[in-house]
Amino acid sequence: MLDRLPTELVIQIVEWTAVAHYGDKNTLLELRKVCKLFNQILRPIALCTLPLDYTRIDYYQVTSRRRLKRKALRRIAPLCQSLFIDMMVIRDDGECQFLENAFASIPKMMDWVSKLREWYCMHEEAFTAGMYRASLEMMLNYTPNTTSVKLNLPFQLVACGLQYRASTVILGNTFDLLAHRRKGSKKLQTLSLENLSDISVGQLWSNPSDVKNIIKTLSDLRHLSLSLRRPWVGEAPLWHARRLWEMVCKAKNLESLCLIDLDVGERPRPAKLITTKVTDSVHSDWEYRSLPVISRPPKSVLLPNLTYLELRNVNVKAEALVCMFKSFASCLQELYLDNVYLKTTYCIDWAIEVNYGDLWIGLPNVRPKTNQRWLATHIRQVCAQLRVCRVADLGYDRFVRRGIIEAPATVKYDLHDPCGLKRTLEQRFVEVVMGYEQPAAPDGSPMIYYPAEETQDRWTMADRKRPEEIAAKDWNASLYSLRERHPTSALQKTIDGKFVNCNPWTLKMLRNFSDRACEGLRELNLMRIEERRESEESQENQESQG
Repeated sequence: MLDRLPTELVIQIVEWTAVAHYGDKNTLLELRKVCKLFNQILRPIALCTLPLDYTRIDYYQVTSRRRLKRKALRRIAPLCQSLFIDMMVIRDDGECQFLENAFASIPKMMDWVSKLREWYCMHEEAFTAGMYRASLEMMLNYTPNTTSVKLNLPFQLVACGLQYRASTVILGNTFDLLAHRRKGSKKLQTLSLENLSDISVGQLWSNPSDVKNIIKTLSDLRHLSLSLRRPWVGEAPLWHARRLWEMVCKAKNLESLCLIDLDVGERPRPAKLITTKVTDSVHSDWEYRSLPVISRPPKSVLLPNLTYLELRNVNVKAEALVCMFKSFASCLQELYLDNVYLKTTYCIDWAIEVNYGDLWIGLPNVRPKTNQRWLATHIRQVCAQLRVCRVADLGYDRFVRRGIIEAPATVKYDLHDPCGLKRTLEQRFVEVVMGYEQPAAPDGSPMIYYPAEETQDRWTMADRKRPEEIAAKDWNASLYSLRERHPTSALQKTIDGKFVNCNPWTLKMLRNFSDRACEGLRELNLMRIEERRESEESQENQESQG
């Protein structure tokens, strides 16, 4: 039957079959066995991304299999364009030590921790940096056409202060090998780093050779996606956080950037206004859990080619956003904000203007004072090249320094539509950023959002007629088609755009680690309850005898 169809039609049918098997590469590989033509068409699609995980590294170390694997790599090397490196199951020795100390009184948990260290911990008797380096170097040598890399760094169950050695060692060796690929290899253009700790970035930045490797690796990069973890416990030094921007800004040719905070989480927040009391957190810790400020002067263009910027699941201060927009003002064309909360501080002793100094949209018909920032008008003022703005789940993360927990009625945020149309904060934000004229207030008075200075009105005032109906896809980042969004948006899920980067074995093992750790915590809790009950009974017996 196939031999009767035109070759172009067969190719199209098979390619659509590959699309239908998105996320199921094993089934697609089986289809290669149908016939020679199927194999010819599907090989470049199915083998465009090669995986490297803990099990494969162990597999490569077996001498009897090494020659066979190298022959297989040599055959498919010209087809490989992307590498998916998954090291999430690797455990840090500090993490194992912490679990061992915590579960010292539970024999069955001690046996589990011992196996965890023996099988998955990075040390000389289990998994070494040399083993990882040898396996990745072999893959890079056989795949010179690789232009995209996704690296999933170890996902630690417990944040142990500075104990992130495994993640730092893997990241440092990866940068070293990417910077020194064999002659004739294509330049790296896309990089996605998952579970990137600012501790690892700070530690690598203190070593000149690592800094040199990072600069060389990022020099030709076009697309960068960073999923961040902020594991500091206690007072955190800001210089570690600032190293993040120093690293990112070494990618001088960067066109798209996506920053994701994994500690915040993917789910929408329960409310538009989240309050943190001084009894819940130290102000320095609360402030640290936000996107760092670019330390260089905002007048200098740090990334002159940055066209697409996405911030997802982050807490951020207005100062950091203002500095970011000023730095990328001359080149930024598309902006995406998803689940982004603006950090504000409230104190009963402060003036009303100070307590709502930073707002996403601002107050209508009010010109912001020196200590106030209306972010929507600011973006419109500085980002003249911006042509696309999509947002979802904006809100405020408020820290109450002193006084009542609920701010008085006179301290108003811009959460409600002053025009009475029940538009969301997100829709109104996009309308102001894109320069749509606002509808009149219920009493018929005009609604205008002013910049800080009258001289800025010519760049900031609305100059576009507002359509009678605005579709949700025109302002909602979640509904905006991924095909229309910049290439960095999907890197967290897929490095090649064809198949989901998902390792079922890794997810199963991480779930097992988490379940066993929770089991140990339940055992500890039951032991504490039992000890408390015995102590109370002993005290009651002593009182009755007395």
